[in-house]
Amino acid sequence: MNSFTHPQPQTATPLCDAQGRLNPQAIGWSPRPLVDCAIPGHFGRRKRWNHWCITTPHWMLSLTQANLDYLSYGAAYFLDLESGQALAHSQLSLLARGCRLPDQARQSHEFNHPRLQLRCVEHPGRVRLTLDAATIGGQPLQVALDIQRPAHLDSVNLVAPLGQHGFHATCRQLGLPATGGVQLGSRHYACPAGQSFAAMDFGRGVWPLHSHWTRAAFATAGGIAGNFGSGWTDYSGLSENALWFGGELLHLDCAVHIEQSPHNPLAPWRLSTLDERLELTFTPRQRHHACPRLGPLYADTQQWFGHFNGVLRGPRGERVPVDAALGWLGATHARW
Repeated sequence: MNSFTHPQPQTATPLCDAQGRLNPQAIGWSPRPLVDCAIPGHFGRRKRWNHWCITTPHWMLSLTQANLDYLSYGAAYFLDLESGQALAHSQLSLLARGCRLPDQARQSHEFNHPRLQLRCVEHPGRVRLTLDAATIGGQPLQVALDIQRPAHLDSVNLVAPLGQHGFHATCRQLGLPATGGVQLGSRHYACPAGQSFAAMDFGRGVWPLHSHWTRAAFATAGGIAGNFGSGWTDYSGLSENALWFGGELLHLDCAVHIEQSPHNPLAPWRLSTLDERLELTFTPRQRHHACPRLGPLYADTQQWFGHFNGVLRGPRGERVPVDAALGWLGATHARW
């Protein structure tokens, strides 16, 4: 029996019509993933992207898998928060060989390369995530995690038009409890119970040749989490900005201003909204830079890992403090 099962939601809405044009009925946002993101045609312009980030008090792990039709990309980045040790490994495959990415957010996916194997296998209510890298910083890396998807936990699911012919569909799932651990060489890193969370970023679409965006996210105990973005859907009238309180999602219609002090790559960032729903400071501890290239095409990404502090306003306007919540912030400029 094939472990890669692909259950189909009964109410899935097609992202595109048979000619690959954006379905107007799919545009908008939902607290549950309800869109089938199959994209006919557009070969060479389609983008499929799955990213996982696991945060614990002692270490963080970032995993990326992308299919650009003409190229696939798999990457792992591990950060030991106590020692500051950071290790990265990435692989490219022409014509997306060995890369399987599904059309729906809750489906299994995998990246197979002799030096990097990543598998995310869906089971009812959970995901089994494994990774095997022959060497990362001169040491073998194995990952074995069980990631829970609590039935009550909402997510950000957004479909937005991008320009005249482009569009973007995403599912952002945050605050997913994680167990298991990482084996790096001879050292084992476990997921502390109740303090380890996974976040999934699922993206599909026909994106502009020149793209740029900034995204920030965090999760902490008590079901408190946040997802913020700018530069991506700014002109669509739609927003992926959201807060979670006990797993319940509060969608933010207003823009989130994300600003960093210039001339210092590890300077704090400030995140705020005009309606005072949030006032946060993100203090980086480590910066990771990746820029995979194929001729004139590239995706230049900087990702910072650190802590969020500040105040949120809950659904009834109550003050909710954020104290040293682990998270990350990423900025990408791409020509692809």
